[in-house]
Amino acid sequence: MKNPENNQTVKGEGAKYIVGFYHYGVILTYLSAIAGIVGIILSMTVNPFWGVVCLFVSGLCDAFDGAVASTRKNRTDADRLFGTQIDSLSDLIAFGVAPIFIGVGLGMREWYFFVPLCLFPLCALIRLAYYNVTEETRKQGKRVAFEGLPVTNAAIGIPVFYLVATMFTFISPLTVKLVMLFGYCLAAFLFVWRFHMPKAGIRGLLIAIGIVTALVISLALVRTYVCDVPLISPVLS
Repeated sequence: MKNPENNQTVKGEGAKYIVGFYHYGVILTYLSAIAGIVGIILSMTVNPFWGVVCLFVSGLCDAFDGAVASTRKNRTDADRLFGTQIDSLSDLIAFGVAPIFIGVGLGMREWYFFVPLCLFPLCALIRLAYYNVTEETRKQGKRVAFEGLPVTNAAIGIPVFYLVATMFTFISPLTVKLVMLFGYCLAAFLFVWRFHMPKAGIRGLLIAIGIVTALVISLALVRTYVCDVPLISPVLS
C-alpha cells in the first residue's frame, strides 16, 4: 500500500510484496466474504437453501471479527483503518449482495422484482458508507449504539423470512415470493431509518446467537414436519 505523494509504504503494513494486511485479526472478515461469495454461487447453481447456510456462516464470522482483531497488541492507525474498511466491504458482499441471490435462486426473477432487489443492496451500501464516515469522525470512546439497523442483521432476518416464506409453498409460488419481498423491503428500510440500536457486547452476542439459532431450528422443524416442506425447497417457477 503506497502513499501516492511520497511513494512510501504505509508503516505497519502486514505484507512486504503484496498489498493489504494478513494476520489473524482479519481472518474472520475474509472468511465472511468468502462465505458470501460461495453463497451467491450456490444460490444460483444448486439451491438457495445453501445460500441461507452461507449467510448464517458469514454472520457468525462477523459477530466475532471485531473482538478477535481487538486482541492484537500495538495496532497501527493504518491497521485499524484497514480493518474498518475491509469489514464494511466484506459486509457489503455477505449481507448486502449475497442475500438477494437467495431470492433470485428461489424464483424471484420477474422484472417487477428488480427494483426491490436493487434497493436492498443499495440501502446496505449507504448504511455501510455512513457507518464508515461516523467511525472516522467519532472523536473518542467506544461506540455504544448504531444509527439504523446494521446490515449484518441480514444474517438473522433473511434466513427467518426464507423459512417462513417457504412454508407457504403449498399455497402458491407467488405467496412465497411476496413474503420474501416483504423481508427485503423491511430490511432495506431499517438499514437507512435513523434510530438508535444499542451495540451488544460479547455476552449479548452469544445470547443473541443462541436465541436466533433456536428460532431458526424451530422454524425449520415446523416447516419440515408441520407444513411438510422438504428442508431443501425446490426452486419456484
